[in-house]
Amino acid sequence: MQYLILIISLIFTSVAVAETPTIKVGDVLAPISLQDQFEKPLNVTPETKVLLFSRDMDGGEIIQAALADTPDDQRPTNLVYVADISGMPSLIARFIAVPKMQDYPFTLGLDREGEITAAFPAEKGQATIIKLNELSIQSIEFAQDANTLKSQW
Repeated sequence: MQYLILIISLIFTSVAVAETPTIKVGDVLAPISLQDQFEKPLNVTPETKVLLFSRDMDGGEIIQAALADTPDDQRPTNLVYVADISGMPSLIARFIAVPKMQDYPFTLGLDREGEITAAFPAEKGQATIIKLNELSIQSIEFAQDANTLKSQW
């Protein structure tokens, strides 16, 4: 009986996870509020024009390289970087990764649970560039390297 309950709960959990729709061009994002690597608020608001997103380390490294290589005054205005770090073990995140992120010359919003960014599109090993106008999604693109990312933002 316990096994039957376990199997049924796993099936319904899988169905619930699988039904999370992916955002697409034309959709309107709800305002997003996360904490950055310093535990300060970071928001995606109607003023945000470019939303950079990474779900894995490779995508994050592409964004980090592009941001670190570009002076603040040459980055798009109203750019926000959000990273889904929910796949990272919490002890690694807390004691190694987030302290390392505090050395970055830019801020990034951290989705620690993966719920806020669950609908964000991502390609393995790539950075996601979402262009917004009043939170309305104008375009979604992917970049395989920092130069491509900078040419698309």
